[in-house]
Amino acid sequence: SQSMRNREILDAVGTTAAALSLAGSSFIVLCYLLFRELRKFSFKLVYFLAVADMLCSLFTIMGGPANAFYCFAHDYSAHFFCVASFLWTTTIAFTLHRTVVKHKTDVEEFGFIFHLYVWGMYVVHHFGTSLISSCFQITCSDLSNQLKS
Repeated sequence: SQSMRNREILDAVGTTAAALSLAGSSFIVLCYLLFRELRKFSFKLVYFLAVADMLCSLFTIMGGPANAFYCFAHDYSAHFFCVASFLWTTTIAFTLHRTVVKHKTDVEEFGFIFHLYVWGMYVVHHFGTSLISSCFQITCSDLSNQLKS
């Protein structure tokens, strides 16, 4: 059917974009690890963004498994790293704003807070998603069936 064909095209475009993102993020991670002179605070933020984006892309390429346990593990991991990628982008924006607009040089003091903010959001996300899933009895197969219709 036409909707199934559209779904296949959309999946192919998504997988291609994720593969390109994975390649680009891997390149950034490799450069950061190989060149010590890049290991400044601002590049550390880009490095953590690239790691999160790399893992988000990897889980996107892998797709959702059929087994219920692996489905939830995959879903939590994919969402975590995609949200983490976005949140690292916000820390970079905050750092740029603080240094360029406000002319403050104390941004390195926020390193721990940035990690707490980005990785800590997973705890909030995880428990919020778990609560919603258990309250409404939503399963991966339910979501999969809704997407197919």
